[in-house]
Amino acid sequence: MDASKIKQGIHKSKGGLIRSFVTIENGAIKDIDVSGDFFLFPEEAFFKIIKELKGIPAKRGKIQEIIEKTYEKENIQSPGTEPCDFTESIMKALEDT
Repeated sequence: MDASKIKQGIHKSKGGLIRSFVTIENGAIKDIDVSGDFFLFPEEAFFKIIKELKGIPAKRGKIQEIIEKTYEKENIQSPGTEPCDFTESIMKALEDT
């Protein structure tokens, strides 16, 4: 049985649509990709968020914590979009796991 499969979650923030594609394996995020029509500055910070999320437990609190810490560390600006919006998109992908 294949323990991992790609799930998609979509969340609309004030700053735009956030679409998350998440692969879970053994309760952890194995792979993740996020796209949409939101703005994130600096742009390369986006890849740092994705990198930090890989391998962590697929739990709302942990996902939110990692995104918030990365926002702070990288001084990320995202007009109309908050860390909780990214968390919500990811959690929608995980709803039926």
